[in-house]
Amino acid sequence: MSTNAEYQITERQETEATIQVSVPADGVLQQIDAVYKEYAKEVRVPGFRKGRVPRSFLDNRFGRDVFLQEAQDELQRKYLPLALESLDLRPVSRPEMDVVSFDESDAFVFRATFATLPEITLPETSGLEIEVPALKDLSDEDVQEALEDVQQQFGVLGPLDGETVSEGDLVRVKEGEQEWDTRAMGENPVTQHLVGAAVGSTIDVDTELPDGKAFKATLEIIGLRQIILPEIDDDLAKDAGYDDLASLKADIQERLGKRRDEVRRQILQSALLEAVLEKMEIPLPAPFVNDLVDEEIGRLRESLERSQSDQTFEEYLETREQTEEEFRTELGGSVEARIRRELVLQQLAETLEVAIDDEELRSLAEAEAADYDEDPIRFVARLKAEDRWESYRQSKINERIFSALRETATIKEAKS
Repeated sequence: MSTNAEYQITERQETEATIQVSVPADGVLQQIDAVYKEYAKEVRVPGFRKGRVPRSFLDNRFGRDVFLQEAQDELQRKYLPLALESLDLRPVSRPEMDVVSFDESDAFVFRATFATLPEITLPETSGLEIEVPALKDLSDEDVQEALEDVQQQFGVLGPLDGETVSEGDLVRVKEGEQEWDTRAMGENPVTQHLVGAAVGSTIDVDTELPDGKAFKATLEIIGLRQIILPEIDDDLAKDAGYDDLASLKADIQERLGKRRDEVRRQILQSALLEAVLEKMEIPLPAPFVNDLVDEEIGRLRESLERSQSDQTFEEYLETREQTEEEFRTELGGSVEARIRRELVLQQLAETLEVAIDDEELRSLAEAEAADYDEDPIRFVARLKAEDRWESYRQSKINERIFSALRETATIKEAKS
């Protein structure tokens, strides 16, 4: 088919464009002919070979308008992508099509109107001034809290003296030949029956579970239980895989330091990006944002259904004390903020000429894997298998963008 068509932008706004496509007459005739040939292959008529059914017969059977309409539709499907590529336009909504003129012996002219993302013009990005929270030193309390987390991991269950079950107690119960431990919680429809019962007694539970199912059981209260924690000493450190307590503390301090530095890095990056965004106004097309909000809500609904959650989407809204419209508005604000950040980062990468090809990205991934004592080949393979290769590339590009912004930025620490 001839592709010698004409493309032009007839109207361009910040978030919307209208283009006009003119397909020459020979292209129109070729497409009409192609439609007739396709129908002729499918229609079987006695006395005619397959593919040789006359157009007059097809017109009488289906109506000529059917073929002309299908030709129009096919021409739009073929030429619209070519027009968008030629005019360097990227719609972010379904185009609204409008036929200007159609004649089988003349050019076919149609228009398409669609939402577009705005062109980004960056403000001056050197010399940004930002204020971030002061970086806190690691304290003995931070290390002690981490040690207690390790201690909790190696706790064991043991008996606890007591004659009556209280709220929050860990209770050993028995039903028939089965025994297990459970926490006596007043909000739980089953375990609330344990609260106040005597050790050694038997209780009958007849209640309804959150999913509406009936639950009946006869439970014998064998006794109370407690978690016995080991001492924080060299033995605990050895159980955790360290030579002694000193080496465990050293590792904790190193990991807490890295975590603190990572949080600091994220805060700095967010502040730098917000400093750029504050100097800009980026309008976004409502249809595009609404489509993304619909997708987010759809995924949330599917997640609640797929996880067999005891909470429906409507109940989820109730916990947030929001109507669906209020939730959509809040979600729309988050979506818009995310899009604006992504657009600015894309433009910064282009302006600062930051790019990372596959070879360099692989080298960066292998170096990072080595830092975490992970096999480089396996690390790269996992990123690709989990479809995170491109997002990993973007994260490395962003790191370089923020590094460039930080070089000229004035960073002040907020007084606590």
